[in-house]
Formats: sequence, C-alpha cells, structure tokens
Amino acid sequence: MFVGSGNLNMNTPVKKMKITNMITKKNFYVEYNPTTYQLTKNAEFGMDPALDSDAPAVQFTYGTVETLSMQLFFDTFSTGVKNAPSVSEGVELEANKRINSVAKFFDVRKMTDKVYNLMQIEPSAHIPPLVKIEWSSLQFEGFLKSCNVNLTKFSDLGIPVRATMDCVFFRFMKVNAKVKTNPFGSPDTAKFRTVEEGQSLWSFAASEYGDPDQWRAIAGANKISNPRTLRSGELIRVPAIE
Repeated sequence: MFVGSGNLNMNTPVKKMKITNMITKKNFYVEYNPTTYQLTKNAEFGMDPALDSDAPAVQFTYGTVETLSMQLFFDTFSTGVKNAPSVSEGVELEANKRINSVAKFFDVRKMTDKVYNLMQIEPSAHIPPLVKIEWSSLQFEGFLKSCNVNLTKFSDLGIPVRATMDCVFFRFMKVNAKVKTNPFGSPDTAKFRTVEEGQSLWSFAASEYGDPDQWRAIAGANKISNPRTLRSGELIRVPAIE
C-alpha cells in the first residue's frame, strides 16, 4: 500500500533540462522537466517627500537580481528507462519498477540530492558552485538560493519514492556583463566593503570580479597574508579592475 499524490508529469518532452556545476564541470539531467518556470526581477524606487506637494518625488534607486523559480518532480516508483536521467540510473529504475511494492529499494533522495547539494560549499572555491541551467531557450547562470524538498510517496518499508522540489536560483553576472547593462557604472575605481559573518576573500572576488580565483588581488591590496583571518565588521579595499 502507498500513500501520496499521483504522477503529475508522465508526458515528458524529449529534451531534458541540464544542470552543470561550473566549478567541477560535472552535469546531470533532471528526471522530469518542469511544467512551468518563473523569471522575476524588480526595480526599486525611493520616495522623496516634497514640500507643498500632494505626492512625493519618485527616484529610481536600484534594480534587484533576477531570479528563476521552478518546481521539479522526481519519481523512482514508476519511472523506468524512458525517463531516467542517466543510463546507470535507468538500469536501476527499470529493475525497481518491475518488483513488487514492498521491495521497492530506490530512494528518491538519490536524485533530489543532486540538486539540493548545489547549495553546499565547494572546497576548491570556498563558496557554493555557480550553476548553469540549460533547457531549450532557457539559458541561466547563477546560484541555488533556496530549495524545498517535499517527499510525497513512500514504499511499505518507509523509503521515499516520489518527491517535488521548489527551487529558486538567482542570476549571477560577471563584472564586465554588469558594465554592459549599466554603462554608468565605474569598474575602474576602487571600492570598499564591510566584511559580514561568513564572507571570505573568495566570495568577494566572485561577486566583484566574477572569478573567485582573483582573491589574491584583494589580499594584496589589504596586505592580508592569511585569507582565513577576515573579521566580521572589518573594512577591506577591493582594487580597481585593470
């Protein structure tokens, strides 16, 4: 006996959504493509009260980062070779599909963890990985900001065999790309940043230069010999782009 919702996405398009870890260069395909996805971006405005006026002056302040939201569906109960993300997983899923409900053994978290773990820090870069999402006309590079896993079906032994994941990614733009979209920026001037808890030279280099390997430039500008000794509240100088 099984408890949970039914399979809502059996008619899957041939082209699968591909997700690539841009640090390790490893990639994987989702089991089922999302039925919808949402791209969101906001423009923030400030209100400047004016004397002798019944309405404030409106002034643009900044644009927010673009986000990509989607729900992914995973099923190891009824999925066989047809919808398997990889050949090896297809063999396991086909075998799992043919046995009785009590003996179902393929834990769906084996698949969901591929996405969920994109929020973990990569040891070589000291930040979560930049990821690339490719699906037909959708080409999106950014970081996984949040992920909610909902396990919806279980075998008689309590093994989760079906799940949905609500994921939110935010777009990452390299410095030169930001300059193109904002021609009034000043990439050739030095900046100062206040260190917040959990930040590192690698994260500053990734956000300012689009390359975490450029942390040495910031270390040199601040005479930092040990990059692991940043203190929360400390003011550091981010040197200009050459």
